[in-house]
Amino acid sequence: MKVYFTCSARGTQNFSNSYQKIYETVKKLGHEHTSDYAKDSDPGEVYGYSHEERVSLYEEAIRDLKSSDVVLLEVSTHSLTMGYLMQMALTLGKPVIALHLKDYKPAFAAGIEDDKLQVIEYTNEMLSEVLGDALEYAQSKMDFRFNFFISPAIGNYLDWISKVKKIPRSVYLRNLIEKDMEDNDEYNS
Repeated sequence: MKVYFTCSARGTQNFSNSYQKIYETVKKLGHEHTSDYAKDSDPGEVYGYSHEERVSLYEEAIRDLKSSDVVLLEVSTHSLTMGYLMQMALTLGKPVIALHLKDYKPAFAAGIEDDKLQVIEYTNEMLSEVLGDALEYAQSKMDFRFNFFISPAIGNYLDWISKVKKIPRSVYLRNLIEKDMEDNDEYNS
């Protein structure tokens, strides 16, 4: 699987060893990283970026997230960035694993009820087992691609929905199908 792993640059000072261990464990478990940011980030450098560098960092992060199968976040450090990336990944229908060390449970994220989100405590000693299980569960929650042809009128409507409601077309269609599945007594019997 392709894994987008990231963490708060601010947390590097306290959790650098954990970040590196997570990065290495993903590779040891046979998965591919879509980004080296977590391995190479330097908070002093990141927070000193120019506007153009920050735009580039954002665009690269979103591209790497979108190209992944699973999003893996280390959330022991409170971070708006981690929350934003978590929500974006869930909106795109991607499974998300939010790892945290003991005593650093993310209160808000732990309250999100979504079967594609796992908020998991780990230790460096148990990381391989915890992450292996989490990635296996995430793989069972991955969407698969389904292509079909639509008329230009439907395409225009989906473009309008995407623009006005600020949700991807695929999410809108998935929501319609899930609602129909829920309401379909014949299917549910």
